[in-house]
This record gives sequence, C-alpha cells and structure tokens, in this order.
Amino acid sequence: MGTPEPRIDSRLKVTGQARYASDTPVANPAHAFLVTSAIARGRISGFDLAEATAVPGVLHIMTHENAGPWGEFKFFGEGGEASTAVPPLSSDRVRHDGEIVAMVIA
Repeated sequence: MGTPEPRIDSRLKVTGQARYASDTPVANPAHAFLVTSAIARGRISGFDLAEATAVPGVLHIMTHENAGPWGEFKFFGEGGEASTAVPPLSSDRVRHDGEIVAMVIA
C-alpha cells in the first residue's frame, strides 16, 4: 500500500549487527515470574506468601491485594491496546485457566 519506504536499520538487522536494548548489560537486574491459575473459575480466598517471600532473592510478590489501581485500561474493542477489558491482578475472581494471579519479582 503506497510508496515503499526504505528502512535504515534493515541491513543491520539481517546481518546480525543491530543492537537492541537487551544487548546492554544491566547490573543486578530483577526478573518477573507470572503465577497463573490452575483452575478455570473461582475466587482467591487469600495467599500465604511467607515461604515465598523468605526465598533469597525474592524482592516482592504482587497479587490483587497489593497491586494498586491501574490507570486507563482500554480493550481493543474500545479503541485501546489491551486484549482484555480486565486488568491483571485487579480482582480476587478467576475467570479462566491460566489467568495471572500473582507476579513474583526476584
């Protein structure tokens, strides 16, 4: 569609010479691990995070109880960029198998 536009980074990418943000080392990076539900429907009655938070290297565990409010969150159908109208970690309700129920930062 329309006039082709030359990409200034094409040659670097196809020859493996392009640099990406992940190519830059970061001292002591933190990583996030998403914990997902193993059930298709239900309610989260609570979390016992004592053992998990005691593991060396664990910095924080986010759940619906401490994630805080989300800003504007618009679904594709509403002109937004989200693939769901429900923000992750926003409720104690489990809507589907594999739904994000916690995030471990370590």
